[in-house]
Amino acid sequence: MEKEEKDIRFVARFYRENRLNTTKAWQKLGIRKERNHATLLYRLTAIAAVVGLIAGFSWWWMYDRQDWIVIASPTRTVKEITLPDDSRITLAENSTLRYDRKAYGKKNRNVALDGKAYFSVVHQEQCSFTVQTELANIQVLGTRFQVTAKADQTSATVESGKVLFYNKEQKEAILTKGMHASINQQGQMRIDKQSDPNAFAWKTRVFVYNETSLKKVVEELEAVYKVHINRVPQETHYLTASFDNIPVEEIIEIINQTLDTKLDITK
Repeated sequence: MEKEEKDIRFVARFYRENRLNTTKAWQKLGIRKERNHATLLYRLTAIAAVVGLIAGFSWWWMYDRQDWIVIASPTRTVKEITLPDDSRITLAENSTLRYDRKAYGKKNRNVALDGKAYFSVVHQEQCSFTVQTELANIQVLGTRFQVTAKADQTSATVESGKVLFYNKEQKEAILTKGMHASINQQGQMRIDKQSDPNAFAWKTRVFVYNETSLKKVVEELEAVYKVHINRVPQETHYLTASFDNIPVEEIIEIINQTLDTKLDITK
């Protein structure tokens, strides 16, 4: 048995892909045709197994290795990311983005998203950029858009350029500037030619209101600024105004003066 193990180790040590000389191997091992057939078969099977393991391990090591980069943003944190191709991503709170560093920009430009993110993608004619989510994918060459990926729905909103929005069942839509699309777990797709004017407010803190109910305004401000707004009147009020990245305290003061309300803030 020790002799067989030494023979196997010898072959494994000197194995080179596509360069194994079986005649010389047999001579080194001292195997002659008149040996017992069962012994020869055993040695041949063992050697083949070792060679197969070595070849398989080499293939895995060279071709199947991945290096996943995972980026997460915790609660109350918006994170800015620059990818190897200089594409920029703003990751909303409680969101996760990941991509294979070894493949990105070489084989593909694929990223996987769980949560919400804004993408400013560098144009590359020969290599499209794809956001992969549980329910749908969004593919572009270069543009600016937003994706929200939840367990029950994936949606995309385009700020500029053009994107392909599709799912595994090949339901698809071309979205251009200002358009919004969503798809749910049942595969139902909805397309809106005009998106919410405040779709990007979580990133830009730019708000536009045109006869918008005060309750909706309060909900958006609370979500973006992470505050609680008190003393919201029961009666319906409507607001027409725009706010360009100013502190929430100033926004509340303007609303109170405009609508004669008494809103205040709890942080």
